[in-house]
Amino acid sequence: AVVSTQSGHYGRDFKSILRMIVFLLLVGAVTGGMINLTPANLDETINSSPLVMINFSAGWCRYSQALKPIYERAATELESLSGVKLCYADCVAHNSICSKYRVSKYPTMKFLRSGELMKSEYRGQRSVEAITAHINSLMKDPVNALHGDEELAMAKEQQKTKFVLGYFESTNSYGYNVFKGSASVMNGQCTFYAMTGDDAKPKIASMEGNERVFLMNTSEGDIMFEGAVTDQPQLSAWVKENCVPVVREITFENGEELTEEGLPFVILFHDPEDQESVARFTQTVNEQCGEQKETVNFLHADGFKFAHPLSHLGKTTNDLPVIAIDSFKHMYLFPKFDNIKKSGRLRRFIEDLHSGRLHREFHGEVFRDRVGEDEAKPAGTPDNPKDQKKKKEKSTACDSALIP
Repeated sequence: AVVSTQSGHYGRDFKSILRMIVFLLLVGAVTGGMINLTPANLDETINSSPLVMINFSAGWCRYSQALKPIYERAATELESLSGVKLCYADCVAHNSICSKYRVSKYPTMKFLRSGELMKSEYRGQRSVEAITAHINSLMKDPVNALHGDEELAMAKEQQKTKFVLGYFESTNSYGYNVFKGSASVMNGQCTFYAMTGDDAKPKIASMEGNERVFLMNTSEGDIMFEGAVTDQPQLSAWVKENCVPVVREITFENGEELTEEGLPFVILFHDPEDQESVARFTQTVNEQCGEQKETVNFLHADGFKFAHPLSHLGKTTNDLPVIAIDSFKHMYLFPKFDNIKKSGRLRRFIEDLHSGRLHREFHGEVFRDRVGEDEAKPAGTPDNPKDQKKKKEKSTACDSALIP
């Protein structure tokens, strides 16, 4: 009995010591209101807050150095704002974190909603005022309220494309907050509407008292989400699959908005009369690139309207259809459109972007492991002849964008 009592005593002491160590580590990981991410605290940090902003930086980059004190002050100002965490990732000390989120230029600022990575990066001014204003805008309710069937009919007419509609007992219900979280993750990719309270009662009553979510304005009529409305990952996946096109069209009107999402473009340039190539491209993306939908934007564009970007690739409208990647620094040419028929070829092209291979080929490095594989030009054609002289360059970039 004495032994078991002592063992229990020591066990309790040991657990207390462990809790104290964890507490001290977490305290040490906080600078003002900013949380310094490590592999040990990453998962708990990003999953314990509705909104997390991460500043991915490298100490050798002077723009990262300039941003850090600004970011720290923004974190201090936002420390009292419930549901928000501003985090810092040192990509030299903890490269695994930055690799996980495919960061290749510094500084890069990304957002996560309830642990889910948002498509849009922060590309605004790097000032305390701009960062805090952007965070406050993200905390606003992204769900549009509807009051009754007349407003729903108007929304269907005005929206013209698919949208998501939820029926909830109140804006305080758990289901509504999950719905709001999914709307935030979508960040404009799909429009979310909701009826609550008395407006939602008739529909909820017809659903045996259950809160429900529907996809509206589809050719098949209204489609009900069959999963649990309280399961955000499942709901978000359903919305992405059914409301957000896998391959979106880029136009002069939405180009800036798509750029703000911060992801490289994988673009099919095609004749507007040629919808067969769009269908083949979409099918290939679905078959080969499922895991890459969160790291690039798959787009198609009218090759006649976007003839200027084609000229940077050494192509004209006579060469359509053409596939290329726009990394916002350079454009990389997919060797031949018909190569998408070859197993894994489009997926490999995107992997070469993330690994830095396309960047190195662009600047003159020659790889011989695929010689003779296709009759094609190198992956990229320099925008400027001076680029051809740059044989050695880091595969990561230090970005000066919008430093005040």
